[in-house]
Amino acid sequence: MARYLATIEGTTEAFQGFIQNPEDRKTANQPLFTSLGFEIEHYWFGVGETNLYLVFTSNDNDVDTQALVMAVCASGIVNSMKVSRIMTAEESVAAMKKAASIVYSKPGN
Repeated sequence: MARYLATIEGTTEAFQGFIQNPEDRKTANQPLFTSLGFEIEHYWFGVGETNLYLVFTSNDNDVDTQALVMAVCASGIVNSMKVSRIMTAEESVAAMKKAASIVYSKPGN
């Protein structure tokens, strides 16, 4: 499974909706993610900003991940959405070990 961090900048309309109908947005959004085979691990609001942060896992399918971004952006409740693939500490250690065995010649050498 792939893990992603989504940073979503909400619109004024989104925050008006949050205030008018307070609810757990992680629970409210889970059916959308489940429909694509994804699972929301974390859902946070940034303090003093209009950003929301989600960590979700997916089946490592770029088409489905991009479809999610398109659907959310098309809803009109976001100014922008950025999705970054992230790794656990254990996965990053494995990458470090693998990098040690790669021979790379920097430009100019």
